[in-house]
Amino acid sequence: MKAALAFRKKNRVCPLKPGIRLLLIMLVFFLISCARQENQEQVLSWPEEETPEESEPALPPPPGITDEIYVDITARAALIFDKYKEDLDEAHHQMDLVYQKHGVTFADYDRYRRNLTPDKKRKLEKLVQEHIQKVYKEYFGPHE
Repeated sequence: MKAALAFRKKNRVCPLKPGIRLLLIMLVFFLISCARQENQEQVLSWPEEETPEESEPALPPPPGITDEIYVDITARAALIFDKYKEDLDEAHHQMDLVYQKHGVTFADYDRYRRNLTPDKKRKLEKLVQEHIQKVYKEYFGPHE
């Protein structure tokens, strides 16, 4: 028995308890697998595309859209979607009529909206609020 204890003492690899040894080994494997996953993600990820704002100047707005048309469409959209919130098909039909009135499409309007600078957008938002007050009676007036 004494020989077995002496053998163990001489040939000990690690003075740690077996549970701690196992925990350290698992930690090392975990760290290695995390590092491999990070490297694989870098290799497999798509290269990031530059956003149009960073690489190119904004496209000029379509010729049919002006600030006044933008303000009118935006104000009427707010009122129409408020009035027809229960009937979205009718709301979309009414919006189509507004676009037709101005001779533009939703795509034209959306492109114009996306190309607004933050300062210009704030300025136009104030005008939209004023215009809503002007055309409110057309949608929620006494004729209802």
